[in-house]
Amino acid sequence: MTRIEDLFISGADGASSDPIGWDPLREPDALQEAGLLDCRVSPLTGRAGLLLDMRTALQYRTGNAALLVVRGLRSFRWSEEALERDLLNFAVMSSAPTGVKRMWRIDLGLFPDGELSIEGKAADFFLLDAQGVPEAPPSYPGHRLDQVRHGLPWWESVCTVLESSNTSSD
Repeated sequence: MTRIEDLFISGADGASSDPIGWDPLREPDALQEAGLLDCRVSPLTGRAGLLLDMRTALQYRTGNAALLVVRGLRSFRWSEEALERDLLNFAVMSSAPTGVKRMWRIDLGLFPDGELSIEGKAADFFLLDAQGVPEAPPSYPGHRLDQVRHGLPWWESVCTVLESSNTSSD
């Protein structure tokens, strides 16, 4: 077992996992209804990471979390209507991975009004079982992040990698 943040920093380091059946690095809309919990961008390592809540995802019956890591980061673009607001669950409505000229890119359309686009040299996807995460996501309205984090997979969560994929073999 490892922490989600350790996967972001150094990958699976040879840990074995099953290949993923519905691969979000290659299949359009594979991430539908997954919740985008957090993003990390590390200029130091040239990586971006998306932490996803998979309990509501349509295509996956196992796993309660996922981590998508883009290596050799070229661009990271987030867009949403600029409002002062409480916590808001951004659900993936569309995901469009593409590979062009030795680069990999994913464009995410998020409900209610978010857009995220990340491009880099390669990507890894890890479907995870994060320990201590309840069956259902928490209710966000009227709460602060520190009040709901116990009900979410988070960067310090200890997890098992159930399935994984990468673009290195493309």
